Amino acid sequence: MHRRETHVVIGAGVAGCLSAITRSRAGYQVVVLERERARSAGTYPVCTQTSNIVSENHSGAEYPFDPQSARDCLDGRIENERFFPELIYGGKTYSRIIASRSMMDDGHDIVGQCRANMRVIQGHYADRCAQDPADAVFGDPADICREIPTVPGVRDVAAAFLTPQRGMNPVLVSAVLDWELRSGGVDFREGATVTSVTPLADGRYEVAYRAADGTPETVVADQVSLCAATAAFGMAKRLNPSITFPKLFLALREILYVDLPDGTDKNFTCLKLEDSYGGMLSPLNEGCAMIYHPPAAHIMNVVMDPESCDFPEEYTRYLAEGHPEKEKRAAWTLDRLREFYPELRRSTILGTYLKVAINTVSDSRVRRNMGVFPVRSGCTMSVLPKWTMCAVNARKEVTLALEHSVASGRLDADEARELAGHAMRRCLDPLPDWARDPGSTTARAAAHAVNMNVPQVLAQRFAPGHTAATPTRGTV
Repeated sequence: MHRRETHVVIGAGVAGCLSAITRSRAGYQVVVLERERARSAGTYPVCTQTSNIVSENHSGAEYPFDPQSARDCLDGRIENERFFPELIYGGKTYSRIIASRSMMDDGHDIVGQCRANMRVIQGHYADRCAQDPADAVFGDPADICREIPTVPGVRDVAAAFLTPQRGMNPVLVSAVLDWELRSGGVDFREGATVTSVTPLADGRYEVAYRAADGTPETVVADQVSLCAATAAFGMAKRLNPSITFPKLFLALREILYVDLPDGTDKNFTCLKLEDSYGGMLSPLNEGCAMIYHPPAAHIMNVVMDPESCDFPEEYTRYLAEGHPEKEKRAAWTLDRLREFYPELRRSTILGTYLKVAINTVSDSRVRRNMGVFPVRSGCTMSVLPKWTMCAVNARKEVTLALEHSVASGRLDADEARELAGHAMRRCLDPLPDWARDPGSTTARAAAHAVNMNVPQVLAQRFAPGHTAATPTRGTV
């Protein structure tokens, strides 16, 4: 690189962290501006907002009504398998996708729909493996999906399926991202509230922000990456009023963490399909789980203003003050899921979280990855409606950054291709000492749990030897 470029990444959720990590690996000097501040010494405040309640690395099996989303998710799952270390799963094995007997009894052939989707996933994976043997990260395509008649300890099961879908632990993800940011020498500025991004005459950008102590600061960037979740849309519009986004539906949802006083024999996620016929039980370890019941969780779904990209007023109010029916919906979720999952019989609620899910269609059974938006020369926007697409989007982001450097004459094309591959190398490779020691790993994860405002019990991994119904890699 003829001159080391400075890149500013706005936002330190999963999208922002991966943008910063991959750009740093590609040789850029990276500055991250994150509004939140760490509450644990020696940590960065990463994944403190939407990313703090994510638990699934989807394979597409949860979208039996939308084959394209199933293919997109499998593509993302393959990329994630290459990028993230085994550590992020915290001992969790492959998820069980459960078709409800009561849904079948009501005349909805969810079993047939799931079987058809398994064929979509299997066929797409076989195509990927044929095109590039390196994509065979889950073993033989013939073994990628398996139907099982029931799941012990789950009620109302017509059929269940094992797929490459796998639950991960968000506080372990944050520990990995924090390590990679520090290892790459990223300049992480917490408590930094961005006030404006202004294009300069020479093609660079002036990013103004208010520092943690309230002091106004600026940084001049050769390139900018907008990763501040839903706020990124408004930033992009101000930089390029002519940019168009798909119709964006904002679904306000309520997700719970609960304790498991009686423990659990499930070191995997149970995802019951769908809506009123079930819900998700995603144990993070023997003592804590995330639960989700769609009728209770789905508070409202409205369209983002296409011009201003502002949040609806009621969203802003609920996210700041809480939904008036928050406790009622939480109790509804727990009561309903007790009908399906016996280990919840004595559970209590550890945390209730209101989150905004972004979708490009009104039907929650259909999803589309939005990808990365080129906002203007040297500026991209990356928002993750689906965590599974994070590594795919990071690859696209760093590719666009390198292409801009080539077009600007600061990098030659051959070097850019080499750097793109280097940027996507596996995290924690080689494995650092702390990641080899369970106590050190737990301590790091617990510190991030404080930052992320989630129960610290999440930091515990499944106990060694806990192998209930555990498929081996390549034989899911």
